[in-house]
Amino acid sequence: MKKKYIIISLLILLLILFDQGIKLLVLKNIVNSPVIIIYNFLKFIYVKNTGAAFGFLGNSTNLLVILTVILLYYLINEIRRNIDSKLSIVSLSLIVSGAIGNLIDRVFRGYVIDYISFTIFNREMAVFNAADIFITFGVILLMYIILRDGRSERISSRRKR
Repeated sequence: MKKKYIIISLLILLLILFDQGIKLLVLKNIVNSPVIIIYNFLKFIYVKNTGAAFGFLGNSTNLLVILTVILLYYLINEIRRNIDSKLSIVSLSLIVSGAIGNLIDRVFRGYVIDYISFTIFNREMAVFNAADIFITFGVILLMYIILRDGRSERISSRRKR
């Protein structure tokens, strides 16, 4: 049981360090000069995001900090009490890592550093960061798990009839 928590904690810590490390690199190198990776498609830019995804709830740092702490409390309790599946642990660890990465920014900077910018069909998409990627993949994985488990429950209940 303890081994499980050590592995989860290390995974979360490594992902947070990765996120914060890249944000420090962005602060040192990209604040005043965007880096074009693929012309008219992918670039790294420096953006101060005072809201949540897509700028939703802009300038609501305190509210977002409170909501994040509540979410983290819930997710960590879920991991401790109910989760034994390795896939579920990875999913929730990704979400927790991303949430903590962005929480660190909100608490210590008052905003989240976003830096990955895609342009698709001449439209610039929302700018995001590694923590956002962790959260997104964690949620997608969680949805897959829920759909898979729900499907297997429906199949096994049909067989019992």
